Amino acid sequence: MDEDDVRDFLVQNPDYFQKNPELLGLIKIPHSTGAAVSLVERQVSVLRDRNVDLRHRLKDLGSTAKDNDQMFADTRELVLGLLPAHNLAELETALVKVLRDAFDIEYASLTLFDEADEHSDPVRRVPESQLKGKLGSLLSRGSAGCGALRAEDFSFLFPGAKIVGSAAIALIQNNGKSLGALAVGSSNANHYDSDMGTLFLEFAAEVIAGLLIRLDRS
Repeated sequence: MDEDDVRDFLVQNPDYFQKNPELLGLIKIPHSTGAAVSLVERQVSVLRDRNVDLRHRLKDLGSTAKDNDQMFADTRELVLGLLPAHNLAELETALVKVLRDAFDIEYASLTLFDEADEHSDPVRRVPESQLKGKLGSLLSRGSAGCGALRAEDFSFLFPGAKIVGSAAIALIQNNGKSLGALAVGSSNANHYDSDMGTLFLEFAAEVIAGLLIRLDRS
């Protein structure tokens, strides 16, 4: 009989030491400190470590659940704030208000793409090529991105704000066509860095895309 046979036997008979408790006191396992400890003491130590690990996992699960609850609450507030809009002007006003008041966002803007600004509504319209020409670096990885902006580009994204800052921007798209862009900004040039996630902003852009289509049909 070799070590593998002993191991296989114990795996197949996990209650062996329960049936032969007198053997537990004879077994010694070297501790990390060099001292020998009994198998029972070793088991207690292992169970204690597992208990600590489980507590950490439960704490992480609780934290994740709390974050998910907050994300749901934020999403709900955004959607409910935008749904009552009857026209583009109301949509823009509601969007800026909910982002600033509910999410404590310093700057927010809605820009629609259009080659000619011949519309009566106050929503700003610019050619898609113009926005991408100025802010293409933020969108280099896809339809959304974050990063620091020069005063000139920050002012373009948030008219009247002639400061160096940072921003996150997401394209508003429908069936592969870009309808415009949603942006949030900060006077802190490091607030929206390139590693920041844009999931919520992209979701907000999707909501706005749906509302733009609804308003266009009404």
